[in-house]
Parts: sequence; C-alpha cells; structure tokens
Amino acid sequence: MKILSSGTALHKGFSLAASIVPSSAMKQILQGVKLEVTNNLAELTATDLEVLVKYRLPTKACEGEGGIVLPASRTNNIFREWSGNEEISVLVEEGHCTLQSKGGQFKILGDDHLQFPKISKTDVTDFVEIDGEILGNMVEKVAYAVSSIKALSIYSGIAIKISGDTMIMVGSDMNRLAVVKRKIHNPGNVTMSGIAAVKCLTFLQRFVSECKGILKVGIGESQIHFIGEKGEVISQLIEGKYPNYEDVIPKNNDKKIEVNRNELLSIVRMASFVTNEEYRVIEFSLTQGKLTIFSTAANVGEASLEIDAQYDGPDYTNTFNPDYILDFLKASDSETITIELGEVNDAALFRTGHEEINVMMPVDWK
Repeated sequence: MKILSSGTALHKGFSLAASIVPSSAMKQILQGVKLEVTNNLAELTATDLEVLVKYRLPTKACEGEGGIVLPASRTNNIFREWSGNEEISVLVEEGHCTLQSKGGQFKILGDDHLQFPKISKTDVTDFVEIDGEILGNMVEKVAYAVSSIKALSIYSGIAIKISGDTMIMVGSDMNRLAVVKRKIHNPGNVTMSGIAAVKCLTFLQRFVSECKGILKVGIGESQIHFIGEKGEVISQLIEGKYPNYEDVIPKNNDKKIEVNRNELLSIVRMASFVTNEEYRVIEFSLTQGKLTIFSTAANVGEASLEIDAQYDGPDYTNTFNPDYILDFLKASDSETITIELGEVNDAALFRTGHEEINVMMPVDWK
C-alpha cells in the first residue's frame, strides 16, 4: 500500500486525528492513529473508546490496499516538520511504514490495523443538517458553564435537543446555566435529544474548522453522530436525563438594564483583580443610568468602577462570582448585554438576544 500526499494535507489530517488520542492507555494500540487505504481512498481513524474520528485524507495518488496503526505523537512530529514539503510518500509493508520526502526518510514500526478498536454505529438512524461553523460556535457559547467534576455525571456534559427547525444546547454546573438556540434543516421533522461529552464537542470545534460546510447530526439511544464531507465523529452519550432548563430561567425579574459588553467585561475583569482565590465576589450596584461594581479582599485592597447603563428603576445591589460573568462575556459576540434582575436571592438573567441566555446564581457577601 502506498499513498502520495502534500505535507500540508498530511500534517493537518494526522494532527486532527492525533488530538483525540489519549496520552496514556492500557492498550498501546490506542495511542496510535490508523491509516488505511480502501477503494483508492485513504482514511485516518483515532479513538479513546469514547470518541471516534474518521478523516478522509486528500491524496495525490493511492496504490494497493491495506493499513497500519502509526504511533500518534512520533508520527505527528515528523509530519509537522515536513508540513511545508510539496510531497510525502507513505509506503506500508510487512508491519512497518516508510515515510519519504525531500531531504530524507523514516522507517516507523506500527501495529496491525485489523486489531484497532472499533466503535460500532448502532442506533443513530435520523439526521438533521447544520452549518459546521454554526455548530462549533454553539459549543463555545455553553461549554464554559459545564461542570468539571465528573462525579456530577450529566452536568459534565452538554445537553442537545433537536425539535422542528431548532437545535438547543445547554450547559450547567448547578451554579450557572448557559443556553443557545440556532436554526437547522430538519426535512424529516425528527425530534431527538441526548447529553454529549464536552470532550467530543470541543474536539468537534476543531473538526469543523478542517471539515468546513454542512454537517449532518444524529442522536440515538446511546450515541451521537456527526458526518461531514471529509469525515465523521461518533461519541457515546452520557447516561441520564437532563433537567428541564426552562424551569431554571427566572420569569419575574423586574429590574432590566442594558450595558455595553466591552465596558462591562473591562470593569468586571479589573474588579476581579482585587479579590483572592478564597473570596471571588464582586458587588453589583445599580442606580439610575449607572452600574457600579465594587470588590474588596483582606490584605489586597478594594476597587470601585462604574459604567453608563440604560436603567430607570430603584437602587439595587447584589453579589456575583466575577469568573462566571467573565466566562459568559468572553463567549459572547454581542455588543449589548441585557441583564434582568429580581430579588437579592433570585438568579440573574444575562441575555444577548433571544437565542443566547445565561442564568447565574448570586453569592453571599461575607
């Protein structure tokens, strides 16, 4: 089996597949990327047994059929150094692979590609369509709110719901909630839902940057499946039922303000400088036409910063974790942020239009 490809194509494709390979694994073969040629098509495959990626490698020529599992890190290093080369020859025979390009060659020992683990496509039958770039952007809007504590199971993933012409993604760590909605093409008018692992969806952001265009998305009982023009991603779903996010969204917050996103981001970030790891709290203070943020910490000092705000209501004060606000603002691409507030113990609603919201619980002022 022999293929001929450009250095750029080999490096991009192999690097993409290698990024899903676990840094350590009980089986050595899992730390490799499978290269296989069938019917004159070269394909790269990698998995950590939870997420599987397949990528069709652009080639200038293919000869024969067969495959090999190449060590991910070592081979990727070679392709990175040769990424600017016009051509790289990859020859597979008798359990080893010869890489040859301008200036030299490498002989790499590999594993039997027939022993490479498989994730079977079992229960995904229906698909909808969405632009890959839009899907990647949706992940960015909610991934920051997901819990990093695996013991919380369903809260360590992102809930996805597809119904009619809408896809909804939800992320939460029980202290905050992020929701984003986008339009999709759903010719079969199918309804499906599941909880996808963050690792799968953050990898998908890289996948769609290489595999641009329309992406097919399907959710079954235990898997989620993404299909693009150059490849596909399959992942196991997280078991469990995600709570109804709509029950968490406050409905009666009567204090509404509008502020400039960049101005709010700046003063929240500056106020966070005068906090410490044990006491991450800033105070929101509203007066007519103005938002003031105050922070203080023992052995550090205090800060008081203000910006103009569209607000015409009673004076109001509440306290929040600055990191939560900064995460939301960094993911937002809207110029104006609408904040809806209720009583002191009520959750605050941060909105960037009707399609993106963030619900945040206040914290106690010590």
